[in-house]
Amino acid sequence: MNLRDVNNAAFLHRERARFRAGTSALLGLALDPAPGDGVAVDVADVPELRHIAVSATGSATIGAFVSLEQLRAALPALAPPDAALAGVRMRLALQDARVTVYGLGRTRTAALEHLTIAAHELPATIDVAAVREGLGIAERRRTTNDGTASFALGTTAALRVSLLGRFQQVRIFIDVDGDARRATTAEARLEGERCDRDLIPEAARLAAASITADDARSSAIARAIQPLVLAALRDAFEEARKARGAPGR
Repeated sequence: MNLRDVNNAAFLHRERARFRAGTSALLGLALDPAPGDGVAVDVADVPELRHIAVSATGSATIGAFVSLEQLRAALPALAPPDAALAGVRMRLALQDARVTVYGLGRTRTAALEHLTIAAHELPATIDVAAVREGLGIAERRRTTNDGTASFALGTTAALRVSLLGRFQQVRIFIDVDGDARRATTAEARLEGERCDRDLIPEAARLAAASITADDARSSAIARAIQPLVLAALRDAFEEARKARGAPGR
C-alpha cells in the first residue's frame, strides 16, 4: 500500500474509515481503532509514513510516524540529542511545519501547531522548510517527590531576535506531568518588545500565574514554574542573540 491507496480507501469508506497506523511521537497521537469502530484500514506498512526525505536545499518531508530517533539522525537541528518531545514539536512548529492529512478521498494541509484530526483522517507527512538561523530554544525540567504533592515539571522556551532588536516568535510551553500548555500571556508580554533582559522576569511571573494555585500541590507547581521559565527564557535569549549577532540589554 502507498499513499494513493490510502486516498482510495479514504474515498471508499468516507467517515467510516479508521486508519491503523500506530503511534506518532511527533504529533502526540495514536491511531489504533477498536474492533467495530468503523472500517479499519491498516496503513502501518505504508513507507511514506515512516520515511524522511531531505532535499538539497535543506527542506524535508517527514513521515508523521517516524520515531524520534530517526529524526535525530536525519535532522539534528530539529531534534537535538537532549531535546524532549515537547521541544522537538515546538521546533517543528516554529519552522512553520505543515502536516498533510488524508481523509474522504482528498488531502488537506494544516499548521502543526493548530492540527486537529478527525476520526476518519490520517496525518501522513510533515513538510518543513530549511531550518532558519537565529532561533533560540532552551528547556528546563524538574521533578519533585513529595507524596501526593509530587509532580514532574518542564518548560520549553523559544524566541528570535529581529533585525531591529525585538523579541519575535516567542513561545513558552509548560509541561506538568505530561500535560503541555502554552503560557500565552507571558508570550504576549515579550512579543514585539525591544530586547531587554529586564522584561524576562515579568514574563516568568506571568507564566507562573497561568497555574491555578488552589491546593498545596498546585501552589508548589506555580512556585516552581517561575524560576524554570526565567532560566529557560534567559538561555533562549542568549542563544538567539548570539545567532543573530545582535546586541541586547
